[in-house]
Amino acid sequence: MKTTTLLFTVLVCVFSFNCFAQRKAPSHAPVIAATGNAHLQPDNASDGNDLVIESYCVEETINMTFGRRVTRYEVSKLDMVNTYDLGPNNTRTVTPIYKKPKIKTVEIGMNSKAVVDSAKVVIKPVKVEVLAPSKKEKFIKINVVNTYEKIIDKGYKSLDMLKKVADKSYFDNDMETAAKYYAQLLEENTDLDSIYYYRYAQSLKESNQPEKANEMMILFESKNLANQVAKK
Repeated sequence: MKTTTLLFTVLVCVFSFNCFAQRKAPSHAPVIAATGNAHLQPDNASDGNDLVIESYCVEETINMTFGRRVTRYEVSKLDMVNTYDLGPNNTRTVTPIYKKPKIKTVEIGMNSKAVVDSAKVVIKPVKVEVLAPSKKEKFIKINVVNTYEKIIDKGYKSLDMLKKVADKSYFDNDMETAAKYYAQLLEENTDLDSIYYYRYAQSLKESNQPEKANEMMILFESKNLANQVAKK
């Protein structure tokens, strides 16, 4: 019976001491500067993250003989945290609660810019001359004199063909060929214009036939003299 009475007396004394400590006038000092039983948890949650503090979680722990009492509440500012002394061996822990900041959308009006046309560049038209495609000739050019020469060599000849073939060779400075056809021309007709005797004589002279060339020159002079007399 005495033991029970003694235990009850101790419990009443402890309870009365705690109640007296809690009724003590609150202090206006910051939470960090309060009595040694209050401390702020490190804000490790903000390391490396773009977070802001939304509120604070306050946890007050009262250690009693037969257990402990824990009280939690949340405040938005540090100055709202209770700062009264919790007594020895009791603690008040303040933990920041983080959240991502709200991004404010700001509408920026875009000023319209008037587009002013710069100096106009006058582009002059370029005249392009269009040439009509040339018409392809539908005929083949034939060297008549060469054809005459081939015909004469085959035995078909006339005075006109012989004159043209001989004169062509003479003016092409092919004196041996010219002498050949002038000789055939004189065989066909000896009554020729004096110019043919002169050309024949020059062809023979260039072909190293001087004796026959002199004979043709005599005939040329005689033909030429006869023509002069006839004119008089």
